Amino acid sequence: MVEGMEKTLNPGEVLFNEGDKGDVMYLIKEGQIKITKGKGPDERVLAVLKEGDFFGEMAIIDGSPRSATAIAISKTSLLVIDKETFRAKIRENPLIEYILETLTKRLRHADEQIKLLTIKSEERRVVAYIITKAKELGKSTSEGIEITPFSFESMALTTGIELNKVKDYVDKLCQVNLISLKNNSLVIRAVEDLDDYLRYIALKEKFEKA
Repeated sequence: MVEGMEKTLNPGEVLFNEGDKGDVMYLIKEGQIKITKGKGPDERVLAVLKEGDFFGEMAIIDGSPRSATAIAISKTSLLVIDKETFRAKIRENPLIEYILETLTKRLRHADEQIKLLTIKSEERRVVAYIITKAKELGKSTSEGIEITPFSFESMALTTGIELNKVKDYVDKLCQVNLISLKNNSLVIRAVEDLDDYLRYIALKEKFEKA
């Protein structure tokens, strides 16, 4: 049995937010936790966890930020297991360590796809996909952040958007000089500018509907 510290949450209390750095995982001793993605009207509940369930393990396996937000539904008691204790246990069996790392990579990919698919606007979905890939796989070059390999087909499959529409959205981004295509690579001039463009699209859609 893995030992750890205990933590108590009140109803509605946020344990961690999507994007936070994570260095511990949790086991629910009593109460309930909801796992969500997005905020406001875009919030989606991915799971409701109860006594005996564990969560937060992905962040301490691969060191990536929290992939979702965890909020207490009721008064909740948690067992907190730190990174070193957890990794020491799985290192006792190299096969288990390999399986967990492989599963974590697959779950990360699935999480990103779920996050993208919750975005209703296809144009915003394409821009969000490029930003995500830049942060995950991008390499800094003299021209900007380069994503290699890049393919329209992979983007279409991941975002759930028709191939011809994906090409149109990417072409539009090229025309305003936010990105460029080079062989089998996509180059982002500045991720900050692409973030600004994503917010611009969201605001434009909001006021067009008003």
